[in-house]
Amino acid sequence: MKYFTLGKQKLSKYCLGTWSLGGEEKNNISYGNINKSKAENLLRYAYARGVNFFDTANVYGSAEKRLGHVFKDIREKVFIANKVGCTSFKKKLNFSKKLIEKQLDISIKNLNTKYLDLVQLYDPDPNDNNLKQCIKHLHKKKKDGTIRFIGISLRQPADYIKLRKLYNFDAIQCNFNVLDQRVLNHKILKLLRKDKVKIFARTILNFGIFTNEFVDNNIKFKKNDHRYKWDKKQVLLWKEHIKKLKYISSRPIENTCYRFCNSFNMSSLIFGANSKKHIDIAIKNSGKKLKKKELSRINYVYKAFSKNIMLKPKIPIKQ
Repeated sequence: MKYFTLGKQKLSKYCLGTWSLGGEEKNNISYGNINKSKAENLLRYAYARGVNFFDTANVYGSAEKRLGHVFKDIREKVFIANKVGCTSFKKKLNFSKKLIEKQLDISIKNLNTKYLDLVQLYDPDPNDNNLKQCIKHLHKKKKDGTIRFIGISLRQPADYIKLRKLYNFDAIQCNFNVLDQRVLNHKILKLLRKDKVKIFARTILNFGIFTNEFVDNNIKFKKNDHRYKWDKKQVLLWKEHIKKLKYISSRPIENTCYRFCNSFNMSSLIFGANSKKHIDIAIKNSGKKLKKKELSRINYVYKAFSKNIMLKPKIPIKQ
């Protein structure tokens, strides 16, 4: 496992996202149910494999509580990024001071901790009138030691152009994969580098769709899996274009996807897992990159895919 530095702490280049580990709560929209024992064993396994960086949120079912239970005795050895502003995927985002304070208290209690490593604004609209007050409150918490770092989980990379004017954020996370390369826009990258912001890439395997298992089989999602709500035409578009990666290399599609993201200067890659195999595959590809010829071929596929209009899920996050 390779590591990078944020502040004085070394964090794993691969971060385990815990949306898939929040599993059994009523109305929780995730990747289906996963029981407490299995979820916690996966957290322990990831840590044993060198992962000390985890991403979570109040809205991820029981994920925060499970992280808090597993790492309560070694809290200082792990780095946990959480989020504020979203209480339900079916409700409008809310960055009011009152709600933010409540979410911070909940996270501290759930994570069984006295401080929060990184608090991220959850996909904010740059024009939201509550953001200034929210950021001011988070900065106050940072000064008193309750929060160590402040970041943003971006709705889209271009939002950073406006959001950076509100605060000197420590980190951002955004979508980045073989068929979503928007963050590589020269203007956006130039600003991120200028501001010395850490970049965390998510959706590396696009919700598990960019894998040999999905492409080679007729997989149907269950109703308690958020992928069930995606427009079927959109899923077919992803599948149609991602198949072309099979002709670029003989390696599994997921390996190519990880190596593609490794080929760019991202601080960390956020990956999901609901089995040890998923963790092993991610770590196996840690640090491995693609050659220019493969990157060129992927860019060709990306440009063809980009001509299509993105078809949103039936129940998107309300803005």
